[in-house]
Amino acid sequence: MTDLRPRYPVARMSDEDLRAMVLDILSGQVLTSRQVSESMVSMVFLPVAMGALAPPEELRVLLMGSASPPETLDGDPPKPEFPGYPEVTDPPEKPVLAKLDPQMLRDLEWGDVDEEDVEEARVQIKAENARLIREWDEASMAWHKAQSERDLERVRIDAEHAAAVGAWQADLIDHAGQAQERLRLHDEWVEKHDLIFSEWGADIGAVTGSLKDAFPRGINGYPMFHAVKVIHKDDWPRIEAAVQREQDRAKTIEV
Repeated sequence: MTDLRPRYPVARMSDEDLRAMVLDILSGQVLTSRQVSESMVSMVFLPVAMGALAPPEELRVLLMGSASPPETLDGDPPKPEFPGYPEVTDPPEKPVLAKLDPQMLRDLEWGDVDEEDVEEARVQIKAENARLIREWDEASMAWHKAQSERDLERVRIDAEHAAAVGAWQADLIDHAGQAQERLRLHDEWVEKHDLIFSEWGADIGAVTGSLKDAFPRGINGYPMFHAVKVIHKDDWPRIEAAVQREQDRAKTIEV
């Protein structure tokens, strides 16, 4: 009988992509969840902490009728809604610096332009590149400052929302006559959810992060990734074995 329980969709990798992943791991450009203690995975691979590997809300609503366990019954005070975080903006794009037109060098070789013309072009290009770099540096500093301010705002929002939820939970005590029914419905939802999604992560072999997708800040000596890649369970053993072979081979090289 076919198991119809949903699974997290993990794409298989081509042989070329597998080889590239092995080289990136060996060169230290990619960190894998197998290189990090289990307690640190969600802090290093931040999308995991944000629920990237969890069943999507739309699917839970479709299969469960709601995205989360019921918390209130008719007559209970409504739970405070989370107000949301400030909009996150992308960092300023690094400028593409100009280069001397190769045609000008060819023209110089053939005597169609003077050395002074070429030098003047070089000076102009250098000045323009300096301006682009200066503007990018200023924009980057402003972006990092705004990012820090957004982080503080997130902390404030979290604290205020937590206080509001705490007050709401205290209000529920006044409706204690329904507490047993709330608990029963909650437990039923969780049991059904765990059954339906018991195979959700079965195809996940590992999670990886590329250093190009790391935040400027790290944690406990590890980078923190804002984007991750999920490796299929059947691809990961091939990657792991290839990495181990190359590491063992390197140990035997005489210098």
